[in-house]
Amino acid sequence: MNINQEEVKNKWRRLKGSSGFHNIVLFLEFVAVSALFWLILALNDSAQNNFNVRVQISNVPDTVTFISDIPEKIHVSVRDKGTNLWRSGILRHPTLSINFKEYGDKGMLRFTKNDLLSSLKSVFGSTAQITALSLDSLNLVYTTNKGKRVPVVIDAMIMPASGSIQEGDARSVPSNVLVYAEQEVLDTIHKVVTENIDLMDISETTQIDVNLRKIKGARILPSQVKVMVPIEPLVKKEALITITPTNVPKGESLLLFPSKVPVQYYVAMSRLGDNDDPSIELQVDYNQIDRSKSGRLHVEVIRYPDRFQNLSLKNDSVEYTIVKN
Repeated sequence: MNINQEEVKNKWRRLKGSSGFHNIVLFLEFVAVSALFWLILALNDSAQNNFNVRVQISNVPDTVTFISDIPEKIHVSVRDKGTNLWRSGILRHPTLSINFKEYGDKGMLRFTKNDLLSSLKSVFGSTAQITALSLDSLNLVYTTNKGKRVPVVIDAMIMPASGSIQEGDARSVPSNVLVYAEQEVLDTIHKVVTENIDLMDISETTQIDVNLRKIKGARILPSQVKVMVPIEPLVKKEALITITPTNVPKGESLLLFPSKVPVQYYVAMSRLGDNDDPSIELQVDYNQIDRSKSGRLHVEVIRYPDRFQNLSLKNDSVEYTIVKN
């Protein structure tokens, strides 16, 4: 549809020149001025608001490590003129700065309630009234001792899904962490342990972030590690293993038919090319001959690695012949 621009301009000129249009514009101007006056009056009234004040400790020496957790924020209720509260909350982010050199001494940073109130007054202004605080004071323990490097022990319950296997131990990154504390505490710490991990029915290698268990009177850095659990699919293997006779009397030999039997088992896919034969041990017991009524000896699996799953023999018994030497 073609629109005649000149016609549109003419209609707009006629609308602007109408008395109704001027009345609407005048009404909107009055509304805007009234709203502005209302806002000014409202902001000049006393009001109360809640703020999350960030905590910042300045001038901390490189040799100092805090053992106590430093609160990120303090919840503060403030009463003041609305304009001041608006300026504090909107125009700037309230931050409480604590000078370590002024308040830290002999392993303890002490910041009393009076210190908090005085500092918050400087943050919000002299006319502000602090009506409530989320804490009364700060007492933060720190140490100048060097950190002690200790290993991370993983506390985990891991259950691979059917057809999968855990190939190797779960491991953490980093594998060692630094522990900071007073010397008498450090001397008792030789490891740190992760929070308990429950991984059930997992079918692929999994990596998760895990917190380390806190130790009273100590700080662990980092406080979180990555734990990697290697999971692989199972594949079927078969090997022909020689049977070893045992308890054969001197002067006799035991001939077995067959002397080797096939063994089937499952291993992790990355182990498919390994030579597993030396790690599997089969035997028959000469002493079982008297109890055998079938003329066969039972083949017993004596040894095989834990990484093998569902190991089984194709033949669980063999024929035998006794030979006098």
